[in-house]
Amino acid sequence: MSDTSYEVACKAFKTRLEEWNWAGQKAGRQNILEAFLKLAIAHGFNSVSMRTIANAVNVKPPSLYSHFPEGRDEIVAESLRWHFHRFGVALLEAVDPAKTADEFWDAMVRLHFTRQVRLPESNLWDLLVATDRMANILPTELRAQVDDWLSLHEEMYVAAARDMGCEDAGEHVRVVMTLLEGATRWTPADCGDAELEKMADRAVTLSRAILAVKFPD
Repeated sequence: MSDTSYEVACKAFKTRLEEWNWAGQKAGRQNILEAFLKLAIAHGFNSVSMRTIANAVNVKPPSLYSHFPEGRDEIVAESLRWHFHRFGVALLEAVDPAKTADEFWDAMVRLHFTRQVRLPESNLWDLLVATDRMANILPTELRAQVDDWLSLHEEMYVAAARDMGCEDAGEHVRVVMTLLEGATRWTPADCGDAELEKMADRAVTLSRAILAVKFPD
């Protein structure tokens, strides 16, 4: 088995995901994280204060510190970790039935596209990551974790593309991921399940077309 195969890349991603144990997370703590994400989507990242979060979960602001002693910065960091963990679990479930690199690739693209369109917090995640690259808004430790997550996720795409015979897989994958991260811009708003399925088919077709392109030297 090649060290760059999709199976090896998937195993590395799974190993890293299993380093976090969210099973014991209390309901109150989870509610706060989800409330923050919803508020950030509705009002903007910088507009969400501890008081705003407390009002959303019907507690007094000081009560938030019993769950997150470091305050808003800790909530931001944990909400990003929580979002990516849920994405990672869904991704592994989606690719689990795949028996070939082609099936693995298609499953990744469909999952990525669908969550990008259906879950607004996916776009918030992308916005926070992009903003951090320009303005360094995240703590250093969290930035390193985010870079690691993104690298492991991207390597799953790259490994599958290589197994499918794509040359310069890294460059092609970056284009594909940019396409998927902007899915809400080329997908009809409020599309139903049937239309979403058709658009997911389109995403797969577009992604494969990109892999087939010969980039000039």
